[in-house]
Amino acid sequence: WDTSGVTGMSNMFYEATSFNRDLSEWDTSRVTDMSGMFRYVESFNQDLSEWNTSRVTDMSYMFRYVKSFNRDLSEWDTSNVMSMGWMFYYAESFNQDISGWDTSRVTDMSYMFYGATSFNRGISGWDTSGVTDMSEMFFYAESFNQDLSEWDTSNVMSMGWMFYYAESFNQDLSEWDTSRVTDMNEMFDSATSFNR
Repeated sequence: WDTSGVTGMSNMFYEATSFNRDLSEWDTSRVTDMSGMFRYVESFNQDLSEWNTSRVTDMSYMFRYVKSFNRDLSEWDTSNVMSMGWMFYYAESFNQDISGWDTSRVTDMSYMFYGATSFNRGISGWDTSGVTDMSEMFFYAESFNQDLSEWDTSNVMSMGWMFYYAESFNQDLSEWDTSRVTDMNEMFDSATSFNR
C-alpha cells in the first residue's frame, strides 16, 4: 500500500483482533493522528521502529488492549505529540525503552500505563512541564518502580488514582510541585510497597 498521502490513521485496525501483519514499510511521514490505531488488536506484535511519527499529534489509545505488543519504539519522534492518554492501557507485554521520547508538548498522560503490568523502564528524563492530567497513569502497573523525582508537575491538576495498585512502586516524590493539583483521590490506594 502507498500510504504516503495519508494524514489520519485513527482507529484504523480497531477490534481487528487477529491482525498481526508486517507494516514496517509504511510511509507515515504525513500522519498526524494515530489515536486508537491498534486498539483491541490483541494479537498484534510487529516492528514499527522505522515509522516516521514526526507529525503525529495524537497517540492516545494507540496500543490500548494490544496485549501481545512488545516492540522497540525508542527512535520514534514524539516531538509534536500532545496526547498520550490511554496509550498503553492494558498493553500487558510492553516493556521497552522509551526514555528518549520528547514529551515536551504532551498535556495528557492519563491512563497511559494503566494495566501495563510488565512495564518497568526508566522515564525519569521526560519533560512533563506541560502535562495537566496524570490521573490513573500507573493504575495497576504492578511492575513499575522507577525514579520520577525530577518530573516537573507544576501544571498537573489531576493525580487521582495515579498509583492505584502499583504494588511495586516505592520512590521519592517529595519534591513534586503539587500546587495546582485538585484531585488526589485514591492516589496510592493499594500501592502496597509505597512508604516514602
